[in-house]
Amino acid sequence: MSFNIHSFQSYLDIDLDNGQWQNTTVTIQGNLINSLAEDAKNLATSEAASFRWANSQRLETDKAFVAQQFNDFLGRYGFETPEAFQEFLTDKKVFLEIGAGEGRLVDWVLEHSDCQVIAVDISNSVYYLSEKYKNNSRVLVLKGDAIDLPLIKGSIDVVSCEQAIHHTDYPGEIFSNLCSFLGQGGQVLLSVYAQKSEQRERFDRVIRDSIAKLSDARKFEVADRMTKIGQLLHEMNVTVQVPNDENAFGTISGMDMNLQRFLYYTVMKCFWNPSFSFDKCKEFNHDWYSYPKHHTVSFKEAAEWFKNNGLTIEHFDINPSNVNLLGRKK
Repeated sequence: MSFNIHSFQSYLDIDLDNGQWQNTTVTIQGNLINSLAEDAKNLATSEAASFRWANSQRLETDKAFVAQQFNDFLGRYGFETPEAFQEFLTDKKVFLEIGAGEGRLVDWVLEHSDCQVIAVDISNSVYYLSEKYKNNSRVLVLKGDAIDLPLIKGSIDVVSCEQAIHHTDYPGEIFSNLCSFLGQGGQVLLSVYAQKSEQRERFDRVIRDSIAKLSDARKFEVADRMTKIGQLLHEMNVTVQVPNDENAFGTISGMDMNLQRFLYYTVMKCFWNPSFSFDKCKEFNHDWYSYPKHHTVSFKEAAEWFKNNGLTIEHFDINPSNVNLLGRKK
């Protein structure tokens, strides 16, 4: 079945015949809509994300990597099996993903449901997505800023916001805007970068400020060095017994972990996972420090977002890396 953009009309606040949205002209080409304004709030984020995805190691065909990522996704939201995720989607008609990247979650939704999917990204990864799904009638790709999207209020069944809005100064405001698109009983999947220890938060600011004016290529070189540090620390095979001091160590207090993980949580994001390639690990390190804006989130703050937007929390998962919540609109 060929793609027909008019099958998405009930979710789009756009006159598709002339490309008009609130007295603004948007570009429509096949399965891709570009609504990103020249004066959008998050253009700097768009540029950083575009570089990240242009240099991403695409791993959609790597079965082991995809399986690991899918299992991690299921665990964050309390889906014990893929079948549980499928059951969650059974009565859903449209799934909105913010920060679609290379389409990993889009692929899982397509595999486990009959949903139509609106895949949103602020970066040029939308052109990759448009080509990837050009023969799929169920996927619409939308380039836009999550703070201002051409969607109809109350029309969406599921909003997924997986590790995206923390790359801004005002994630709570963006979250509220996204919730306005949910219909009654609609559900939200939210994953944001967890607030770390005071030392790590300060170090992050120092590192980000020190590389802010570097070129994209130089930032990638910095990420390369950080990745080598992470690899070296991991291979030293030293276990740290973290003191049970909540004020100093936050969510990792009292845990035992590899030296690399300890420094990762308390000093800087020198990410390393021996199951991933070196380049993929470097990509994760680059991803966090290359964006001009970032906002780590506590569970208390995320729960307040849910409360303020009339959402009931149905599941939550808090770990040293992320705060993850599944909720429903009352």
